[in-house]
Amino acid sequence: MADEWTKLLDVADCSVGSRRFVATHGKELAVFHLSDPDRFIVIDNACPHASGNLSAGELENATEIVCPWHYWAFDLDSGECTMNEAVRLNRYDCKIENNQLFARLSTPPKHHKD
Repeated sequence: MADEWTKLLDVADCSVGSRRFVATHGKELAVFHLSDPDRFIVIDNACPHASGNLSAGELENATEIVCPWHYWAFDLDSGECTMNEAVRLNRYDCKIENNQLFARLSTPPKHHKD
């Protein structure tokens, strides 16, 4: 089960600098397409602070998502909260194959920087 990958979306449906909400397999996810380097980040959509909709938040400084409810900011690459080091995003491994984005949802999410 640890090697199971779930298709989330067509890469063309999420241009660089944008984000998408994806609901699949009982999870609500936010997918971000970032640049420099070109990469995708997949996280739980609910803010770990108070469950705000992160896919509707503002993307700042090219790598920070700001929750629209209480304005908590998170670094998408590390998962760290800029306001409270004890709060982190749940991040999932992802890969691209045949212009499709997949995430490994069957493994525990990452809570630390790779």
